[in-house]
Amino acid sequence: MKRSSFHVFMHVLYGVGLAFVVVAAFIGAPYYATPLSERPHVEMHTAFKPGGLWGHGLGVVGSAMILLLLTYSARKRGLVGIRFGRLSRWLDVHIFFGVMGPLLITLHTAFKLNGIVTVSYVCMMITALSGVFGRYVYMQIPRDTRGHALDLRRAGERLAQVRSELQERFRLDESALREIDRYAGARATSPASGARTLFASLGADLAQVGRTRRLRRTLRARKSVPRAAVDEVIGLAREQSLLTRRIAIMETMTRLLHYWHVFHRPFAYIMIAIMFLHVGVAVAFGYRWVF
Repeated sequence: MKRSSFHVFMHVLYGVGLAFVVVAAFIGAPYYATPLSERPHVEMHTAFKPGGLWGHGLGVVGSAMILLLLTYSARKRGLVGIRFGRLSRWLDVHIFFGVMGPLLITLHTAFKLNGIVTVSYVCMMITALSGVFGRYVYMQIPRDTRGHALDLRRAGERLAQVRSELQERFRLDESALREIDRYAGARATSPASGARTLFASLGADLAQVGRTRRLRRTLRARKSVPRAAVDEVIGLAREQSLLTRRIAIMETMTRLLHYWHVFHRPFAYIMIAIMFLHVGVAVAFGYRWVF
């Protein structure tokens, strides 16, 4: 499947961001490995301490990224005039800031935590890690190309559309369609509990690569499917598989996403409130970085 220029851009952004973190951590490693009592006496202390040029700068950029996380919420609610762009793309940017911000702030702390800032840091890490879980649950709810959730009826209509396209556009024989239906219907039944549904969905995603490889081999062995069309058929079959499973677990995942918001938001609010307090105290004591 051809990737959009936006996804290429995001991959480049992640590459550059993570490379910067790795290089910064490598350069500062001798300082970070120095015992806390000895750090004030080493040459690198001036630059890499939390209030130093490098350390403070990492904190400023990391904190800015944490605040930029809020732009996703603003876009979602149409606040401050932000109504452009796909919601799914705003979420991708939100996740990028949610990954990079905590990494930069971790380097800013120089692995030294004390006082109320420790509470903010712990809340930040809980928010970041729970964000990974929330992203996965979010992706299990059927959505349109702009990232808006589909209701059961519209998700069913899209599933029927995919099925119709496989039949009419590629003229697949009954044997090939049965093979695709077998592939698409695997693990589509929703278990009773939210935890079991989640683990069953994770298991299905982990098995997806192997199942897709087997379907590809099967379709290529059938002369009724043109070789040039196999990749496109696989793409539609995969969409059919995901829709079949996601429709089956939609109610459970929607409920889990609601519970996740209840858990995720308080930690985010505490993190941001203490971060503002920390920045205010730092500025009051004269820490201006390069400004």
